[in-house]
Amino acid sequence: MISRFIPLFLLGLVLVLAAGCMQPAAEQQNIPKTTTVAMASPFPPVPVESQNGVNIAYELELRVPDGMTVMPESIEVTDPATGKTLYSADGDLLAVLYHPASVPPPTASDLENGTGKVPVPRISLWFVVPPGSVPDRLSHRLVLNVTGTAGSFSTTVTGGLVTVRKDLAPVVVGAPVSGPGWLAMETTSPFTHHFKAQITMNGTTRVPQRYAQDWVLVDPATGRLASGDAAIARNYFGFGREILAVGNGTVTDAFDGLPDIPTIYSAPPATLATAAGNYVILDLGDGKYACYAHMVNGSVRVKKGDVVTAGQVIGLMGNSGNSDIPHLHFQVVTDRSTFLGSEGYPHVYRTFDVIGMVNQTLAEERLSEPGYSPGRLMAEFDHYVIFIKDPVRQQNRLPENNVIVRFP
Repeated sequence: MISRFIPLFLLGLVLVLAAGCMQPAAEQQNIPKTTTVAMASPFPPVPVESQNGVNIAYELELRVPDGMTVMPESIEVTDPATGKTLYSADGDLLAVLYHPASVPPPTASDLENGTGKVPVPRISLWFVVPPGSVPDRLSHRLVLNVTGTAGSFSTTVTGGLVTVRKDLAPVVVGAPVSGPGWLAMETTSPFTHHFKAQITMNGTTRVPQRYAQDWVLVDPATGRLASGDAAIARNYFGFGREILAVGNGTVTDAFDGLPDIPTIYSAPPATLATAAGNYVILDLGDGKYACYAHMVNGSVRVKKGDVVTAGQVIGLMGNSGNSDIPHLHFQVVTDRSTFLGSEGYPHVYRTFDVIGMVNQTLAEERLSEPGYSPGRLMAEFDHYVIFIKDPVRQQNRLPENNVIVRFP
């Protein structure tokens, strides 16, 4: 659910290969070798720039004939104007990106009130192209293993033309926190729990956290996350830090009163009502809303209807709701003032400096060792932090995953 702190480097350790089996006798049984599978993107991508290029992020939804199930074997994304392949995936990689239709399917109540069950198959796609090379449209070539009542066969479908929304622009926001040492986690990657979470509510499947970040404070001098026992949430340097309005706007929703979770990795089971913990939603105008989650119990300083200005303190960073360590979950959504019932929309920060990064390769190696837990990783986080000598200024960009930044 929303903003549960799961480091990206854990995801590489558990990849499940899901593939349909071929039936050699298919031809003898006169099983057709083609089937009509429609491909479309319910929310076409809005290009958003980060330090490494321009990010293209969207979902490809598959419409499969009744009585058949599909398992993708490979996918290629191309620019139909040039024929150039922009992205491809197969095997373990594609298995992580694929969301099969849920069995049993979601009920009518699920679809209306909110569920993580997927009513139709989807593939999550996130790739980067160079600035100045953003295509106008995207085309897809998908190799599928199809299973029906008569057996299984492999088929290739092409098309699924998607228009890249170059006519739209990301929302430009100010800093949600201030100072140096802010680590951006679970962003600019197809493997984050933010991007992979498909939420169906009010009859529509959306990705509300598509461009979200989890902001965690790292000591800019030592690289440590906490002072003293790193199992205690209040010992984290970010606990109780001020959270700021990223722009001028009106508070459309706010909630306070959920207890702080005293220790890390001990959040109680989440519900739709409690996942965000203590939170604020701010109307930025033009149908865009800034969402802040996991604030300290009793710290929310605004209420519904309040008008705030950019930089105003609206609450304190905490560990409430569906949170594993103290952090700020931040996302921008469009059309609806809600965390999980709206579509994630890209945002860029007006200015920040990159001052370091996390050594993801080293962290993955240690986590693969028997007995090395995520809790120990948090206690020894300084072992994986690399600060750079000369900060790199970024303007109007989305931060890359696992970079450490300094906000004004």
